[in-house]
Amino acid sequence: MKRIQWLLILLIVSACAGIPDFMQPKADDNQEDKPNIDYKKGEVDTLPDVALKQKKNFYYGEQTRKEFTTPQQGVYEIFNVLREPVKVDNYVRNVYYHDNKAGRIVSVVGKGQTIANLLHGPYRREINDVVVEKGMFYHGTKHETWLYQNRDSSLYDKEHFIKGWYRDSQISYYDDASQTQIKEVIPIRYGKREGNYYFFFPNGKLAVEGQYVFDQKVGIWSEYWNTGTVTVKRELQFRPEFYLHDYEPYIRREWAESAEQIYRSPKLDQ
Repeated sequence: MKRIQWLLILLIVSACAGIPDFMQPKADDNQEDKPNIDYKKGEVDTLPDVALKQKKNFYYGEQTRKEFTTPQQGVYEIFNVLREPVKVDNYVRNVYYHDNKAGRIVSVVGKGQTIANLLHGPYRREINDVVVEKGMFYHGTKHETWLYQNRDSSLYDKEHFIKGWYRDSQISYYDDASQTQIKEVIPIRYGKREGNYYFFFPNGKLAVEGQYVFDQKVGIWSEYWNTGTVTVKRELQFRPEFYLHDYEPYIRREWAESAEQIYRSPKLDQ
């Protein structure tokens, strides 16, 4: 009887102490780890940001409207213009806007004037439904890459611009810090001087202009007086074609500040 009582006591003590290790079920070595579903503060499930839909006729941060010229002899132009007049650059030589009355695109010299209908955004020119010219405008100036094609759609030229100047042009300033007063623009394309050259007076008026072709000065270069009106000071004749290496440049004509001609080269009469 006492032995039975001791056995009962042992059973009760074992139950209170928990199940012995040797009686615990063994872990299945092939059982996969359960995923950790614990929430950590600061972790939030998010979806990738969805790109906002671009506004129609919205370019370089500006709202525009689409316009076109009336087709003439198969030539058709489609482009965008700014909705409000804008003050243009003081130096860029070719600023384009749409003349609604004339029904055509007009180019003027930038003098800081305010112009309406400035071309801004994509431009395309077609001849009989074939795109022959396309590019982008920024505030009336050619910008980014421009492509020129023949009527058989073969590419014959490509130009790269930054707000009216060739992208690789060497531009120096009278004020190096703010870079608002241009001193000289040397046009560079594909590592060579190519295109229109300009030198300005400190007040922004044109002092010298000419053209480079394959690193050579060609044609007529003009120097100007720094007066209230555009008055030519001197014309210099450089080689008509870049490959005429033996050509000797000469002064064609000269004018006084009063615009009176004071010299004319005898070569002009030959």
